[in-house]
Amino acid sequence: MIRKDLPFSPAEYDRRLNRTRIAMEAAGLDAVVVSDPSNMAWLTGYDGWSFYVHQGVIVTKDSAPHWWGRAMDA
Repeated sequence: MIRKDLPFSPAEYDRRLNRTRIAMEAAGLDAVVVSDPSNMAWLTGYDGWSFYVHQGVIVTKDSAPHWWGRAMDA
C-alpha cells in the first residue's frame, strides 16, 4: 500500500508503520486489521468517504500493508 500523495513524509509513514509493528510484536500478533477510518488515515494517509461500507488495512509484521475494500473506493 504505497502511495505517492501521502499527507505526511515517507519517513513519517515508515515511523508510523514501525510503531504499529512494535505494538503488534508486544501483543504477540502476526497481523492486525485496522478498520476505523481515523486509524486507517493515521497509519496510511487513506481518507476514504466510504466509511459506511466494509473496508480496512491489513498490517502484517513483514510485508507492506494491504488495503481491503470495494474497488470503487480504491
